[in-house]
Amino acid sequence: MNNLLEIKDLHVEFRTMEGTVYALKGVNLAVKKGEALGLVGETGAGKSTTAFSVMGLLPKNSARIPKGSILWGDKDLLDEKNEKYIRKVRGDRIAMVFQNPLTSLNPVFTIGEQVAMVFRRHQGMDEKRAYEAAGKMLQMVGIMPERMSDYPHQFSGGMRQRVGIAAAIACKPDLLIADEPTTALDVTIQAQVLELMKELQEQVETSLIMITHNLGIVKELCQNVAVMYAGVIIESGSVDEVFRNPSHPYTLGLMGSLPDIKKKTDRLTPISGFMPNPMIKPKGCAFAPRCPKCMEICTQKEPGDMELNREHIVACFLAREGKSNE
Repeated sequence: MNNLLEIKDLHVEFRTMEGTVYALKGVNLAVKKGEALGLVGETGAGKSTTAFSVMGLLPKNSARIPKGSILWGDKDLLDEKNEKYIRKVRGDRIAMVFQNPLTSLNPVFTIGEQVAMVFRRHQGMDEKRAYEAAGKMLQMVGIMPERMSDYPHQFSGGMRQRVGIAAAIACKPDLLIADEPTTALDVTIQAQVLELMKELQEQVETSLIMITHNLGIVKELCQNVAVMYAGVIIESGSVDEVFRNPSHPYTLGLMGSLPDIKKKTDRLTPISGFMPNPMIKPKGCAFAPRCPKCMEICTQKEPGDMELNREHIVACFLAREGKSNE
């Protein structure tokens, strides 16, 4: 299959005063052209670290990538020999919308200058043409030209996020990574931003990685989904297949934590326990201490990926025995 982006066996570690944090422990992920992929999981699962690895935004002084590759076409974005090519791709062909729009915008430049800067850097436009192009892009996300001379602090959270989206899609990237872009927004503005991203994805025809902990957003916006836990992808496939037939106990737990208007229940069923300490590498399945269906083999050996069908992969021993939904 033609993958636009392919992450293979990616490991990321962070050196801290307390020791080494094992943030990613062998992530495998692929995004096809025109696809919207939802990357879901709890806080601390490694979703943002995966995105920052693709964008080359990991802190140089503490982050280390001991193993893995991030393939963009036939080029590895982790290969220092491709540095010139990588600088061209990131921000141009691959762009990102950050979680907090206030911290991702420069407070000393107007929003018009900041979006225009993208055109000047990546498309070589002169100052006048870049500013005109920035105006059109801001209008596309619902910001009028008269506000181009305003600064980020003069905008609401939702409007700042629109500026961030305008800057990210300015060069019509092949891949847009959105890192929980609605987290800091109220519910009404969340819906507006998501609708905007859906419209723009169709207009610009870009692929999308939507990082979120909200399964409702994935259901609405994405065709495929990857569920992440403790630095690994534990289940992935089409949204229809994974939502209809969740096969990892963690995915089942996420589904059970959501209200369902079709079912009458007194209480939701949360996942018990906490995420494992990222400074300790578990011997077996990382979810085993929290899993209600844990077997002895789960504490001794990593399950590895199993293909349930062409649209569904899961890393669980129960799935191997056909007992995942029992």
